[in-house]
Amino acid sequence: MSKTMKREIILRGKKYTMPKLDVDTYMDFLEVRDDIMNTENKNGLYTRAQFVKMMETIVKVYGDQFTVEDLKDKEGGLSVGGIVTEFSAIELGIMGEVDAQVKKIEENFTSGK
Repeated sequence: MSKTMKREIILRGKKYTMPKLDVDTYMDFLEVRDDIMNTENKNGLYTRAQFVKMMETIVKVYGDQFTVEDLKDKEGGLSVGGIVTEFSAIELGIMGEVDAQVKKIEENFTSGK
């Protein structure tokens, strides 16, 4: 069994754990990420629509356990920087999961399993 990415987010004092990321949700994430990266490369800023998509994607990746309103709540939500960081951390978590799986394959290969 492979290690899955275990991200957590705290909103309004409640902790939410990211469920296993399914392929369709990941492809939706990639679509938003690619759009944002294209804009960053051109002028370095996000549009309002892209920031909304970023928040919606975070909610979707966490399995709709909370809402965009929870995410942007002034008291218990995330800051602008926190939202951008959380969106970026999705990709970092995936890369960490891939690295762990590659390491396991390498260990099995070198041990002859």
